[in-house]
Amino acid sequence: MPKDRTIFDFEIIWKKINHTLTDEEDQLLSQWLNESPSHQRYFNKAIRYYEEGSVFSGSKTETESAWKALKNKGIKERQSKSRWIISLSAAVVAIFLIVTYFLPTKNTNNSSLVAGHTEIIKPGSNQAILTLNDGSVHDLTASKNLVFNEGGAVIKSEGTKLEYTEKNGAAKANSYNTLSIPRGGEFFLKLADGTKVWLNSETVLRYPVHFSDKERRVELTGEAFFEVAKNEKVPFLVESGDQTVKVLGTEFNISSYKEDQFIYTTLVKGSVEVFVKDKAEIKQKLIPNEQSAINKSDMQISKRTVDPYRYVAWKDGRFVFQDQNLGEIMKTLSKWYNVEVVFAREELKTIRFTGNLERYSDFGKVLGQIGKTNEVKFNIENNLITIR
Repeated sequence: MPKDRTIFDFEIIWKKINHTLTDEEDQLLSQWLNESPSHQRYFNKAIRYYEEGSVFSGSKTETESAWKALKNKGIKERQSKSRWIISLSAAVVAIFLIVTYFLPTKNTNNSSLVAGHTEIIKPGSNQAILTLNDGSVHDLTASKNLVFNEGGAVIKSEGTKLEYTEKNGAAKANSYNTLSIPRGGEFFLKLADGTKVWLNSETVLRYPVHFSDKERRVELTGEAFFEVAKNEKVPFLVESGDQTVKVLGTEFNISSYKEDQFIYTTLVKGSVEVFVKDKAEIKQKLIPNEQSAINKSDMQISKRTVDPYRYVAWKDGRFVFQDQNLGEIMKTLSKWYNVEVVFAREELKTIRFTGNLERYSDFGKVLGQIGKTNEVKFNIENNLITIR
């Protein structure tokens, strides 16, 4: 195919950003990017605008609007099977302008997008319930500077984090603690071996106060990001439902909510082994930028290459959605903002959205950003969100 005549789909740059290119499209795009530094610069600009919070969803309405805005830029129009086709050079410029076109502006009025938004719906905060081995329960949100001695360790809570420190020479009892994060909460935990854990809303982690010399095993329900202290002699294992993850020292995220069909493990650094509990022969080994998924219906494991930032950004205060449907997005947001969501029509759940949003913003502002796609409107009554 002649280099100066290479033809691409109108959405190719967006598909690249969202990791949805076919192998053939990816190869052609890579070839084009290598032809000239200017091609790479255009592509980098599109990436930067996306990271700053684009809400372009690729819907038919937005595509048509964007096309009209670009017609005077010298981009020629072709149509084949109801899809816009343009040269790759034009595609790069197009996506650059599309992303700019759909970026939120400071003067946009959200009142028509979010009705009934009179009271601020605050984001989640540091909240956790600690259950000790003896069954005693402690509210870490309300209590400050708590100190416990249990199982040969000192346990300290400062209201925003919980930390375990082993006492030298102390007897190591086989004690287990449970940290529960409610809806609308998050918390940070440092285990006795130095492993750091960020726990998301509606998450429960059960763990020993002191790890044995053979393994370091914890049990997870919900979502957590692990930064495991390296110890090649004592493997770290995370059990989450029917999945077990085995590591020696690495960084990864697990999403394992009971109501979800899949258990996702996303690797950021190092390597991990993911296998079905009690069926070690069903397993996958992950390298950085890979994600495994266990289907609960047949217990098979698949894996794919992903941008891990989308799956771990929550711990750094961002919501990153890449071509996700509104049903999934609202499920995520409702956990964090502790609200109930109702869709006026079932098909509204299938509308797709891409954006990079502030996790600690007022909920009305977050909905306003989504509403700028002009696909839906929101009505807020107390903590009930109706989507029309």
